[in-house]
Amino acid sequence: MHLLPWPKRLRPLLLACKDKAFIAKTHALILLTGLFKHGSSNGQLISSYVNIGDIESARKVFNVLPHRGVDAWNAMIIAYSRKEYPIEVLKLYREMILEGVRPDSSTFTVALKACTSLSDLKTGEEIWCRAMDCGYEFDVFVGSSVLNLYAKCGKMVEAIVVFHRMPRKDLVCWTTMISGFAQSGQPIEAVDMYRRMQKEGMEGDWIVMVGLTQACANLGDLKLGLSVHGYLIRRHFPMDVVVQTSLVDMYAKNGDLKLACHVFKKMPYKNVISWGALISGFSQNGFAGNALELLVEMQGCGYRPDSVSLVSALLACSQVGYLKLGKSIHGYIHRRLDFDRVLATAVIDMVSSGISIEMQVLNINKAGYIIDGRTKMGGFERVNGLRRASMESLLHDIPLHERALILMLANY
Repeated sequence: MHLLPWPKRLRPLLLACKDKAFIAKTHALILLTGLFKHGSSNGQLISSYVNIGDIESARKVFNVLPHRGVDAWNAMIIAYSRKEYPIEVLKLYREMILEGVRPDSSTFTVALKACTSLSDLKTGEEIWCRAMDCGYEFDVFVGSSVLNLYAKCGKMVEAIVVFHRMPRKDLVCWTTMISGFAQSGQPIEAVDMYRRMQKEGMEGDWIVMVGLTQACANLGDLKLGLSVHGYLIRRHFPMDVVVQTSLVDMYAKNGDLKLACHVFKKMPYKNVISWGALISGFSQNGFAGNALELLVEMQGCGYRPDSVSLVSALLACSQVGYLKLGKSIHGYIHRRLDFDRVLATAVIDMVSSGISIEMQVLNINKAGYIIDGRTKMGGFERVNGLRRASMESLLHDIPLHERALILMLANY
């Protein structure tokens, strides 16, 4: 038995394991040599099971460990994080604390990532406080994770405090701040942050450019948007669906639909968001016919419209008075999607506008002459009655506490 590999030589052996049978043999070796009781290689044994996708065996090993050190806890926590089980990550983190095991940088980083996935700001701040107490306040990995948590939760004031206190800022930190400001509706701050990053001598990657493109869209700064697009081309960054969709959205929101269509047509792969960005661009810029044609084309290509596409289509119906088509879209929404405030307001706006236009056309075509005041008054009463009935029907589809807000938005 003296020739068997001991702890220092066992780690590379476990790293080399690629199938369950070989890992099981190594596991048996650890048990036979008594290394399992000492726990020196248990974390790596758990990781080996995780690496082949056998999280159940990894958990069985973890559950029977006589001594669970930080390596074993981290191996199991990271395993659940990779499987995207954030609730299990936080459950294990709490158990670890209760057992008196001191977390390290990896523990805090993964636990904060789980809070970000769940948008659990309260738990995230508790973990961040413990991380600072344990001396990880200036750890770049923990700092990046808490920045991401604050940014995803829209807490940019808190994020900037953490950012300024970091002694070393890597590209991930800068990217998080730029994207966070852009997604929180603070495009000026996003652009300022990017310029500060440039002064520090750092160059942005494609993720930074996506955040900057979003900021240009919200600012209405077409010149800067063109510069970002040019930078992407010159640096040969990957022009995947995320980057190209952000460019379509930016050009559409800036009113340059020619460039938006050019980028859209060159996309080798499109998703629902890509279609929605261009449909919204046509609708918002008053090209109702183009928006509706693109919606039909989208369905013809096998894509199921999302709420953004349908809201834009309803706006288009409102602009041109296509009440019948608008009602069909409303029926589709009612059957396939959750009826939220945005959709409800768009439907109400469409119904209101559509009935007015339809009635005007009906008056002109059927009467053939100028209608007197009394007849007009009766017509308007009938229109208003239909409008109220339609709105009352729509309002039954949404919760009672949201109805007043929707009516206010519709009137506005």
